[in-house]
Amino acid sequence: MINKVLTILKNQLNESDDLLDIAVVDDISKHDDDTSGLGNKVVITLLNVEEESTLKNRSRYNKVVVSENPTQYDMKMESPPAYLNLYVMISANRDAYDKSLANISKVIEVFQTNNVLEYLDPADERENDFKFRIELHTIPFEQLSYIWGLLGGKVMPSVLYKISVIKIVAKEVTSIELINDVNIQSIKVN
Repeated sequence: MINKVLTILKNQLNESDDLLDIAVVDDISKHDDDTSGLGNKVVITLLNVEEESTLKNRSRYNKVVVSENPTQYDMKMESPPAYLNLYVMISANRDAYDKSLANISKVIEVFQTNNVLEYLDPADERENDFKFRIELHTIPFEQLSYIWGLLGGKVMPSVLYKISVIKIVAKEVTSIELINDVNIQSIKVN
């Protein structure tokens, strides 16, 4: 699911006139070692994944209606979905510094205009469709310096975004048998 979200970001940027087909999803930290694929590109890199704790409280048991008349239910046990926030850095790895600045400006413009994006399942299963929000994420200079130090030390024009909320659902569902009858004949009450 994370790869699909980052691919949607890449496609959104590549549709822009000023960024036509230069956005890629890749690891910016390898720009010193292997520049073959990242030269003159706008690089989308996943920095961190965070669970959205406010959406964590959900029951593992779900009641499903089996029949309407008379109303009968079936219980299913499933793992609750994980709701995630993604922290993404978009860097302009261009030969000319002025082109890098122009590309970062265009990235900000594209995502300010389209800050809610949607994933549509290619198999046309509507329950797999979802929307996510992308918002500018500001961090202090010390943390930005630390991030670039981890990524290889070569600072280039970049912008950080927080993408929320991505829903990842486990496909495995377990049926649970309901208690329909209770036999209390063997219990003695004084």
